[in-house]
Amino acid sequence: MAYPTDDAGRQQLADELTAKGLKPTQLQRYFFRDKINAFVAKMLNGTFDWKKASLKPVVLGPDGEIVGGHHRVIAAYLAGIDLTAIPGPRPQIQHVARCFRIEYDWIDVLPEVQ
Repeated sequence: MAYPTDDAGRQQLADELTAKGLKPTQLQRYFFRDKINAFVAKMLNGTFDWKKASLKPVVLGPDGEIVGGHHRVIAAYLAGIDLTAIPGPRPQIQHVARCFRIEYDWIDVLPEVQ
């Protein structure tokens, strides 16, 4: 599945990510639809470099705040991949005890549709 192409799909994605308990902490201007779609395609066709990605893991705060790795979180969700189930010498997700970043609503930060 690729990034939504209409506002209803964008809203649905925002609702689903919120329901999973994930909270974005970066502004919309730092999100790139093409990067998300490229990650989704690579994840689905088996060419995504999970070993390299694990060198800079997704960082989650104690309440689901995404401190780092927003694009991978969205892409993995769209590709139907559980980041905690990726095998390898290093985990794909790291948890931190505290998060001091501002949380946003997904609908306010997901890239606009064209």
